[in-house]
Amino acid sequence: MSKELRNIEAIPTKVGGTTYRSRTEARWAVLFTEMGVRFDYEPEYIELSSGERYLPDFYLHDFNAYLEVKPDNTEVITAECRKARVLGQELKDQRRSVWLALGPPSEEFANIIILSEWNLEDDIEVILGSYVNRYQIQEDRRDEKVYWLLCEDEVGEGFRRAYMVGGPGDSTDHDRLPMIIRTVKRAYDLASKPFG
Repeated sequence: MSKELRNIEAIPTKVGGTTYRSRTEARWAVLFTEMGVRFDYEPEYIELSSGERYLPDFYLHDFNAYLEVKPDNTEVITAECRKARVLGQELKDQRRSVWLALGPPSEEFANIIILSEWNLEDDIEVILGSYVNRYQIQEDRRDEKVYWLLCEDEVGEGFRRAYMVGGPGDSTDHDRLPMIIRTVKRAYDLASKPFG
């Protein structure tokens, strides 16, 4: 990784009594708080099968997922997300997943990659380079505070994959795709506001 990228300082940001290591992490915390999603920030060190220790940025209780937050920069991600990828592989059979957030929450761009979907041998640059590998959090059309991950095709003309990830709301049986509405819309708006 270039020396310039390594020297970029994250700006610690305090939100709701917690100081996050970066503004990007703080924006994700704002999003999840507004969505009513229970989370822990830097919950605990996890010992990987290699003996290495890894501290995920978030554990999202309602989604049963760890979230690692990185800038949307292939060089930084390639150098720094290896442990998150290892954890994603180790949790595959435990019904928990590991997500990678590429930059801050965005209503406009899908920017979550589910690392648990990929093997360690898969080239991270290829994964990052394809838009169809990126998901976005959306809300169920009928069930408030029930959230989905949705991945659209590269031209934005429809969804490729979508699945419900949970949330504090109650889910009913219907066949309508999620959207950015109600709670998740407010959460994206709030997470994009300037700090300070």
